[in-house]
Amino acid sequence: MGTALNPHENALLEDLNPPQKEAVLHGDGPLLVLSGAGSGKTRVITRRVAYLVKVHRVFPWRILAVTFTNKAAREMRERLTQLLGAQANELVVSTFHSSAAMILRREAEAVGLTRSFVIYDDGDQLNLVKRAMREARVDPIMQPREILHRIDQEKNAARLPDEMQVDVDNPRGIVVKKTYQAYQRLLRASNAVDFGDLLLLLVSLFRKRPDVLANYRRRFTHVLVDEFQDTNPVQYELLRLLAPPPSSNLVVVGDDDQSIYRWRGASVDNILGFPDSYPGAKVVKLEQNYRSDQNILKAAHAVISKNRRRMQKTLWSERPPGENLQLIISRDERGEAQEVARQIHALQREGFIKYSGMAVFYRVNAQSRVLEEALRLARVPYTLVSGRSFYDRAEVRDAAAYLRLMVNPRSDADLLRVINTPARGIGDTTVERLTDFAEQQGSSLYEAIARPERIPGLNTTAARRLAGFHALVTSLNGFAQGATDAASAVDQMLNEAKLVEAFTAEGSDESLTRAENLKEFLGAAQEFDLNRAAAAVAAATAQEAENAEPPPPEVDAAPLTADVPPLQAFLEQISLVGEADAEVGEGRVALMTLHAAKGLEFDAVFLTGMEDGIFPHSRALSGLEDPEEGEGEEMAEERRLCYVGFTRARRRLFVSLAQCRSLFGELRYNPPSRFLRDVPPNLFGIEPEMQPAPRPAAAPVAPRRRSFDDDGGPRIDRSYSQSSDMEGVSGDVRGMRVRHEQFGVGRIISTDGSGPNAKVTVEFGGSVGLKRVIARFLMPG
Repeated sequence: MGTALNPHENALLEDLNPPQKEAVLHGDGPLLVLSGAGSGKTRVITRRVAYLVKVHRVFPWRILAVTFTNKAAREMRERLTQLLGAQANELVVSTFHSSAAMILRREAEAVGLTRSFVIYDDGDQLNLVKRAMREARVDPIMQPREILHRIDQEKNAARLPDEMQVDVDNPRGIVVKKTYQAYQRLLRASNAVDFGDLLLLLVSLFRKRPDVLANYRRRFTHVLVDEFQDTNPVQYELLRLLAPPPSSNLVVVGDDDQSIYRWRGASVDNILGFPDSYPGAKVVKLEQNYRSDQNILKAAHAVISKNRRRMQKTLWSERPPGENLQLIISRDERGEAQEVARQIHALQREGFIKYSGMAVFYRVNAQSRVLEEALRLARVPYTLVSGRSFYDRAEVRDAAAYLRLMVNPRSDADLLRVINTPARGIGDTTVERLTDFAEQQGSSLYEAIARPERIPGLNTTAARRLAGFHALVTSLNGFAQGATDAASAVDQMLNEAKLVEAFTAEGSDESLTRAENLKEFLGAAQEFDLNRAAAAVAAATAQEAENAEPPPPEVDAAPLTADVPPLQAFLEQISLVGEADAEVGEGRVALMTLHAAKGLEFDAVFLTGMEDGIFPHSRALSGLEDPEEGEGEEMAEERRLCYVGFTRARRRLFVSLAQCRSLFGELRYNPPSRFLRDVPPNLFGIEPEMQPAPRPAAAPVAPRRRSFDDDGGPRIDRSYSQSSDMEGVSGDVRGMRVRHEQFGVGRIISTDGSGPNAKVTVEFGGSVGLKRVIARFLMPG
C-alpha cells in the first residue's frame, strides 16, 4: 500500500494513536492486533475497513468482517455507515453464525438441506436428543442435557459423528456417538440445523468441495475477525479455509487476557499460536487504554501478570490515577449485599455516578438472589442483564415454531411444540401414537397426519383433530410461499392459529401480557421489513454511486441474502439472538455474571464474592499447582475473568467478600480471593508502613478462616483471625461485631481515622449503649 496521504486517508487517521495507525495502514498479508481492554479495537477494525474501501478502492462486497454478538456487529455496521455511507450496505458484517447461515442458504442442496431449512434453539435440540436416544436405543446412563453438551463439544471441535474417536471400553463415549449419529439423521429429516451445524456443515462443505471454497475465496479477499481470542477450533478452521496461511489478508483483533469462554469451546491457543500458524504475520499491540483510571489498570495488570502463558503487554492511560480501590468485608452474604446497596445509594445521592453507570458482578448466578433482595429492599432500581430474552418467552417461542412450520412443515420439533397450542384436544396419548407411527413409516410427523385414519389406535375424534391441525399447517405453508414480507406472514399466522385470541379470552393479567407480547412480536416483524427495505435501497444507491466496473464474471458479488425470502430471513435473525445481545436497562443498576460483563463498561463496578472457592471458582482450586507449569488453565482463565471484571470500571472499583457465605445450601468459610492478594496494598490507599507486622509462624489460625493480611492483602484489621486484638481498622467496617474487655459485645456504628488508634463508635448491648473507643482495645466479636 502507498504512503502518500490523501484527504480520505487524513480523515481516517487523524484521531488515531501510532499503534492504531500502524494497524489501519498495514499492507497485504496476515495481521494480529493485540488489543488490550478499552484500547479502541472497534475503531481500528472499522477504520481499516473504511481505509480499504476509500483509499485502496477495494469493493465493499469483497470484505468479510465477523464478530461474536449481534450487538457488536450492529455497532460495527453503524460506525461503518458513518464512515462509508451507503457503501457500508455492501459489506458483510455479522456474527460467525449469521455469516455461515447466509452461505449455507446459498449452498443448502450441497449439504443435504433445502434453502428453507430452520434453525433449532436449545429447547428444540434437547427434545431432539431425547428422540435420538430412543431411536438409537442407547443405555440411559447419561442425561440428555449432558449428551447434548458433548455433541456440542464435538461440533465445536469440527468433528462429525463418524469422525469421533471412541474406545470400545468407553460406554459413555459410545452412547454419545450413537446418539449423535441419530441426532444428525433427525435434523436432516426435519430439514433443520442447530447452531453447531451452521459452522460445522460449512467447514465440511469447504473441505469436500474445493470448487465451492474457491468461489468464496475469490469473493472475500479481505477477512477481519473481532474478539479472535474467543474462537473455537471449528471457527478457526473456517477462517483458515477462507483465508489460508501464510499470506492471506486475514486481520485478527483480540486480547488473550480476555479469553474467558473455554467452557464454550473457545481456545486461547488460537490467538497465542497465530504468529506460528501464519508465519510472517505482523503483530501490533494496542496498550493505551481510554476507559479506566490508572489505579484500576494497575490492579488489573497485577492480577493478569501472574499468568505464565500470555502475550506480554501492559495497559496504560493518560488519565490520572483516580480513586483508590474500595474493599468491602462483611460477615456474611446478606451483609455484603446490604453494603453494596448502601454504597450504590451513596454514589447516586452524591450525584457522583448515576444508577445507569453502575454494575454489580458475580461469579455464579446463585449469588444474584441475595443481591436482588437487598437492592429491592433498599429501593435501588436494577436490571438483570442476560436474563430471560423476549424471544425466550413461551408464547413467543410458540409463535416462532408456527412460523418455522410455515416455511418447513417437516420440522418435527416445531410441530410437536404447537400441536396442542392453543389447546385443541390433542392429548399425549395421541401424540405418542403419532410419533410411533411416523417412526415406523420413516416419515415426518406432518406427512403422518395427512391421513390420520392410518394411525393405529386412534379414535375418530382424535383423527379429526389431527386432520384439522394438518389443514392449518398446510394453509399457513401455502400463504408463506407467496408472502412478500415477514409481517404479513406473522399476522396471518396469529389470526389462523388464534394465539392472541386464546390469551385474550382467558382474561387473566398474565394471559393478557402474553397477548401483548405476541403483538410486539408482530411489531418486530414490521420493523425487520422496514430495515430490510431500507438496506436494499441503500445498497442499490451505493452501486449506482460507485460507477465502478462490474465484478469479474468468475466472482459472485450478489448479496449473500439476495435470494432468502423475508420470512426465512426474519426467522434466521431471531434464531441467532444470543444472551450477549441483551440490553442494559436505562436508569438502572446492572446485575450480571462476570462472563456477561465482557464488552461492557461502567463508571462504577462492584465485584462481589471475592473469596477462594467463589472467585476463583472451586473448580480452579482442585489440582491447582503443576510442579513445572504452575497454575493450571482453569486458574489462568479465572485470572482472565478477574481482569475482565476489573477493566469494566471507568472510575470506581469496589471489591467485596464475606467472612462466611451460605451458597447451594452449604455454609462456607472461604479465605479471601488470591486475586486480591495480588493487588498492591497502596492501590487500596494502604501504605507499607501502615501494615501490621507478620504474625509469628506458631500463632494458631482457625481452619479455613485465615486473616486477610496474613495472605499479603490490603486489609489491616484481623477480623478473620484468632488474634487477641484487632490492631486497627481500615475501610468500611460498619456493622462488624466486636468485643471490649469492659463493655462486652457490640457492633461498630462508625469510625474516625484508620489504623490502631482510630476512634470507633460502637453500640454495645444492655445499658451500655453507644461508646467511643480506640480500635486497638477492641477484639473481633
